[in-house]
Parts: sequence; structure tokens; C-alpha cells
Amino acid sequence: MTDTSASPSSHAVADGPANASSVELFTWFWQDGDSNWIPFRRSDQQPLEKAEASSSSFVNVEGGRWQVDLKERLVTDRYGSDPPRKPGKVRRALWFQQAATLIPYDEETSKTIEAAHERVWLGAKEALPKEDLEVAESVVLDSGRQVTLKLKYEQKSKSWKLSAKERSQGGSSWMEYAQGMLGKTYQLQRGFGPVDLQPGEEEEKALGDKVGNLIILVHGVGEKMWSEEGCGLAFSSVQFRQHTHVKQLLSAGFVQKGSGWEYPGEVPPPSLQKDEVLEASWWETIHTDEMDKRLARISLPSMKQVRQIANFAVVDALYYMQVGRKEAIVAAVARSVEAALARFLKHHPHHSGSIVLAGHSLGGAILFELLRSQTPKLSFAPGALFTMGSPTGLFLHVADSAPEESFALPGGTRFFNIFHPLDPVAYRIEPLIKEDLEKLEPAKVAVEGGIGGMKVHYGVQKMMNWATGEDKKQAEFSDLCQSVQLNAGDRIDWSLQEDLSIMTVAGVAGELVQALPSHACYMKSADVAAFVQSRTHSLAVARRLASKTESSSDANRC
Repeated sequence: MTDTSASPSSHAVADGPANASSVELFTWFWQDGDSNWIPFRRSDQQPLEKAEASSSSFVNVEGGRWQVDLKERLVTDRYGSDPPRKPGKVRRALWFQQAATLIPYDEETSKTIEAAHERVWLGAKEALPKEDLEVAESVVLDSGRQVTLKLKYEQKSKSWKLSAKERSQGGSSWMEYAQGMLGKTYQLQRGFGPVDLQPGEEEEKALGDKVGNLIILVHGVGEKMWSEEGCGLAFSSVQFRQHTHVKQLLSAGFVQKGSGWEYPGEVPPPSLQKDEVLEASWWETIHTDEMDKRLARISLPSMKQVRQIANFAVVDALYYMQVGRKEAIVAAVARSVEAALARFLKHHPHHSGSIVLAGHSLGGAILFELLRSQTPKLSFAPGALFTMGSPTGLFLHVADSAPEESFALPGGTRFFNIFHPLDPVAYRIEPLIKEDLEKLEPAKVAVEGGIGGMKVHYGVQKMMNWATGEDKKQAEFSDLCQSVQLNAGDRIDWSLQEDLSIMTVAGVAGELVQALPSHACYMKSADVAAFVQSRTHSLAVARRLASKTESSSDANRC
């Protein structure tokens, strides 16, 4: 779930009597785990408030992927991921404790503070006093802490100022009194203020609710560690989804204006269906508390961060290479993909868009093995498989099972192998199938915003290749791909456009520094998301046209 922490706004602490019960002051929050309280999207605030006023039970939020149960005050995952994310608590907040972030009081406590707030204003409702005046009200919360509200009138500025503080309540003994006096004091704030736009919110608003193509993401090694650090698949999928939707809007002719999107000209904008991104997780299959504890016991105490990466990344790959475990992991990935799809189709039973799979790192290799072996067989044929920074080529090499030129994934699934040129985990596929293709440079993933889809240094290199005749040689090698059926004669290996000249200066040290970021870049890369979206769209269009042509031919034969 999107992690946008509640931060103190510039909203005034003091509100006049006329605004004492203003509905606009309420803000809806959900709790991430047992700690952070995060505001729902700005676009979800009004639907939640309307549903609360009409005593409705459920409201779909976050683009339809989550659902809020207003009676139980819980938010649940409708179809965003598998396994489903744990339900989170929900609060309709008015009063906040000011700390590093604004912490919303529970609704009963908030009502108690609000009642005291109204009594303070009631005492000041008479005509403006002729001199400075202070009105105070104190309430004791269920926690035993005391909230004091003070309303001051300053004759000089002819203005009211409200302050609210929470502190430990002093008891009858000297010790309790001292604890109360020395206990931590918090400032209180009434009203959260404007909710910031969250990543992807404006893009989904522009695209609407109807879903077109479906992209199912599968994570790679180390997901247990990354998810605990807050930067795992749940976090990455938000960025990937936003980049995907940005590409959709740009391709349809929309332009960004401020934080929103608009369609230029007088012609009505095209009707679009948003591409949805789902998450499928498999790390729970191979990690148990007992195994993790045993691994911790045998790990050396030095270089803890490096060893943690090794323990949760390298170990995942070692588990996968064990006889028996490989089959179990492949089956677990299949179950997770099927479960994510089933939960989506439950709410979109008439979905007719294309479905593609995208796997990062080891996740990509697992998906390739799943589709190659058809064990277990999926209930659908993916339109394409995209692997990102994947060791698929290495596993095929180690198993001495290089695909033949005639090999294609069953069901007509197309295959794209995407990699960062500095990623130490990624391997090429084309030279594994046909030796001569080693001399063919990987195709380049287009750069969003680049001139002709090229970064400057690659554009210069392309001109030099043209001048030296190297481009003709590359074209001849490219023709060799046409006999390779793994991607129906199209290019398989696709490289991100990164400037490698830095490595000639940085040397080995630079390679080590670049290794981890290069392997972790894919799901937050606008270029990768745009590539996956555009290829998925073009393949879906081609299949629809082929289907219509086939149907027309059948009708003519009849």
C-alpha cells in the first residue's frame, strides 16, 4: 500500500466557532502495519466522507484495488496482490498529535477533545472583550493523559488564538506529580489540511476505472529483506504502475499540465482503458522462521549489511537450484499468479484484455521455466513474458539445455529479456541459441523523453557506426534473428541505455558500486515500464487484428 507518511501541514491549530464542526476538516487515514498512519488518496477522501454520511458499508479506493469497510473501520486488498496484504485499520481523523509526523487520535478520543474544544468556544461566544482574556478547558483521556485547551483573546490584534497540549496527568503523590510535570508534552492540531497528491493518482484519474491489459509482476531474490525495509514488490509496483499509466497517456496524445493531465485541441479525448499491474509473491514458500533463525545463528557477525543481502538474496537462488525445491518454487509461483488473476477476475469477470507476465531477477527465470515446462500448466496463455535482470541464460547454460532455433514458448507467448548493461545477475539469451548472435549488439530499450528514443551517447555511437559501416554489419547479424522462434523472429535481448564510459575511469571499484543499483533499477525505471506497456499493447492489437482476419476468412469460406 502506498506509503505517504502524514506530515504536519500549515493548517491553523485555531479555528473559529463557525468552523468548529466543519466536515471538510475530517481526513481519512489507514495504518500501515502497526506504525505509520497514512492519508488515503485525495480523490478518495470525498467518496469516503459521502459514504460515511449516507451510512454505506463499503467504499472502493486506490483505483479499485482496495476496499474500506466503514463499519469495521478496516481497509482490505480486493485484488492488488497475492498473498493479499494484511487488513489495515482506518480512522476518520479530526484531532492530531504533533510529533515528527501528525498522528491521528482514535475517533472516540477525538470526540472527547472536540467536545472540550466546543465548550471553550461556547464560553467565548459573547461580544468581543475589551481586554485580554483566556478561557481554558481540560479533559482526561482514557490513557490517563490530560489534554488542556486554552483560548486567548488579544485586544491589540483583536484575534483569538487556540492552543492545545497533551501531557501526563499529575497524581496525588510527589512522584506522580513530578512525572506529570516532567512528562512529555505534545502540541495538538485540529484538522490535517490539504492532502498531497500520491504517486499515480492523477494518472488513474485521467484513465478512468475500466481495465485493459493486465501485467502481473513477480519479484526476484531477497524479497523478504526488501519488503521488511519497505522497498519490496509492494513499493516497486506503485512506481511501475504510475510509469505504465504515464506511457499510456502520452501515447494517446495527452499532455501533462501541472500535476494533472489534459487532452489538447477541440477533439474529444480518446476512450482509454488503464493497464492494471498486479503483484505475485513467492518468497513465503521458501522462508520459514526456523530456517531464518538457523541461518542467522551460522552467519558471522562482521559486515552485517553485506551478509544480510547474501543471506536473503544468494540463498534464494541456492534454494531454487536444489533438487525438489526448484519444482516446489515453480509450483508456488504458478499458484500465486493464478490466485492474483482469480481475485482480479472476480471483480472484472468480463475482462478481455491481454495478460502478460513480468519477472525480476530469479522471478524471471522461474517464470521462463514455468512456461517452458508447462508444469504446472497455467489456466491462460500469457501474451508475453518479460524478464528483467534475470539469470535465465545462466540457468539454461548450467543445465546444458540451450533452446533450439525452432523452440518457442507454448501458447505463442512472446519473450523479451531486458537488462541493465552493468547488472551482474543478468545474462543474454540470443547467443545461447545461436553463436553468431554474440556479435549482434543487444537491442536498445527506448528512452522516454530522449531524441528518437535514444540517449545522447548512444545517438553519437549510432552516427559513428553509420560512418564506419558498422551498422551494415549489425543489420546482417540482425537478419540471423529471424530464424530464432523464441520471440517469433524478433529481438530477444534488450539493453537499457546507460553510459558505460564511467567504468573506464572507475574500474573495479566502480563496478562494485554499480552492481546492486543496476540490479535493483528495473521496476522503478520509466523506460522499462514504458517498454513493457508499449510491447504489450502492440501485441494485443496484433492479436485482435489476426483474430478478426481469421474470423472473416472463416465466414467467407462458409
